Amino acid sequence: KIIQSIKLYLHRKEKFYGLSISEWGFVPGNKGLYTLALLHKSASRYTKSGTVLNYERLEFLGDAVLGAIVAEILYKFFPNKDEGFMTRLRSKIVSRESLNIIAIKMGLSEEVIAKSDISKNKHIYGDVFEAFTGAIYLDQGYDKTKAFIENYIFPHYVNLEDLVYVDKNYKSRLIEWAQKQKIDLNIETIESNARRSKFVCTISIGEDIMAQGIGASKKEAEQNSAEKVIQKLQVEAQGEIEI
Repeated sequence: KIIQSIKLYLHRKEKFYGLSISEWGFVPGNKGLYTLALLHKSASRYTKSGTVLNYERLEFLGDAVLGAIVAEILYKFFPNKDEGFMTRLRSKIVSRESLNIIAIKMGLSEEVIAKSDISKNKHIYGDVFEAFTGAIYLDQGYDKTKAFIENYIFPHYVNLEDLVYVDKNYKSRLIEWAQKQKIDLNIETIESNARRSKFVCTISIGEDIMAQGIGASKKEAEQNSAEKVIQKLQVEAQGEIEI
């Protein structure tokens, strides 16, 4: 640890893929791993024995490592939340959309080595980020990889407050689920004559009314109704669906 600390101090101002060594939190050892993590399959290289070299194997490894790290971070950060809550947050953090944004903001997207047009593939940069995570793991081990994700990636690119708000936004969760499942979802909100509950929201799937929610505002009525629908769907599916 002392030797590593000295190396980190001596190399702290050096840059590695756009970030200072201080930001990485370690001095890279096997730099060939990181180059491999950026090698698209269109630019694959081959060993003398015919083994294909590109980022895909590192992506496979990085996917598993990243999932475990994010799960551990969420487990410690939200000690009172249940499995479903943490699963939904982890899914959003490690989604291709989120990882693509992180890779682009980090500048990894500019470093990808390819011999074909990859600009239209929405998953490439997220794949590269996972491969890079795999490279860090092989080069530095789990603890250093976790430290990098926790101390650099999360503070700069992951807003947990926003993610928690999205998780509590039952209407958005229900709409997103319905779109993915290609389900005909109808949300209708009307004003009520009741004194306390000014709005009534009815949510239907196809022609079947799933739930009604009331509230002092349109937003409150819709959230209450959507929450009931989600709970009903999960009960009917015996917890086998994730919304």
